[in-house]
Amino acid sequence: MTADWLHPALRFAQYVVLLGLFGIVAFRVFRLRQVVPETSMTSFRTIAIAAMAAPVLSLAVMLVSVAAMMGQPIQDLKLATVQAMVMMTDTGTAFLARMVLLTLGLASVMFIRPITPRHILAAWCYGLALLTLAWSGHAAASDGAFGLVHRLNDGMHLLAAGLWIGAIGWFTILVLAAHKNPDRVKPADLRNAMERFALLGITLVVVVAVTGVLNAQFVFGLENSMDVLGKTYGWLLAAKVLAVVLMVICAARNARLVRRNFIVQSSRRADTDVTFVALRSSLAVELVLAIFVVMLVAFTGLASPMG
Repeated sequence: MTADWLHPALRFAQYVVLLGLFGIVAFRVFRLRQVVPETSMTSFRTIAIAAMAAPVLSLAVMLVSVAAMMGQPIQDLKLATVQAMVMMTDTGTAFLARMVLLTLGLASVMFIRPITPRHILAAWCYGLALLTLAWSGHAAASDGAFGLVHRLNDGMHLLAAGLWIGAIGWFTILVLAAHKNPDRVKPADLRNAMERFALLGITLVVVVAVTGVLNAQFVFGLENSMDVLGKTYGWLLAAKVLAVVLMVICAARNARLVRRNFIVQSSRRADTDVTFVALRSSLAVELVLAIFVVMLVAFTGLASPMG
């Protein structure tokens, strides 16, 4: 992999891991306590591996960022240079805070035994760690009160996106589990959970859309949209918007499928299977689109809107 691809690739991995960790643990605590099996070791292993990877990725992204700012290969960086960037810049302060939060999140995942307290503390740690990412990329270029508003808006955008991705991930897992073993994950409980999610899902989409529009205004000004669309940044942003629209279409299809009564009321197993297969396919497409959006975020954060 060339140096040109290393930075966005690491940013992509960091976003995927942090968004996934926050979304999975937060959504499990606040929405799925009655549905997710308490002894799900598969989900624990996945969360634990991601929790161990998170601080490593954050450190790697910071080192590559410093190398890019200095115009040097990463292997030529001096310790004094890295220390200066970490200790004397807002991005460095955010990095230190993020490392502390990721360490606390890892400790909570590995050493707190009761599942609910473990996930509550982890959700707080990873949510706050997500907020620190707003002190990098385009939001970090803004100063003063305007800069703070920009960063908080960016942070809210990330938190809403994380919850949305967490919901998609959990529902994909649970639909598969309910289809294979309806005695372990009851279809009726899953259907009720998905119906209860409808209002929150709409809220998350609205928050993502509104904060996304505000971010565009902060970064390049909406009045300059046509000029920006002629640049690489504009094409990436347009692709991101299109992918989000497709995600919303998938979500609407999921809601329509859930409103069918096959899962709970149908007396024919074939009808239930058809619904599960359709839900599984729709959720899988939505999850792939979400990962694609995160990849675009990693690239747009390093591109210039006007260059």
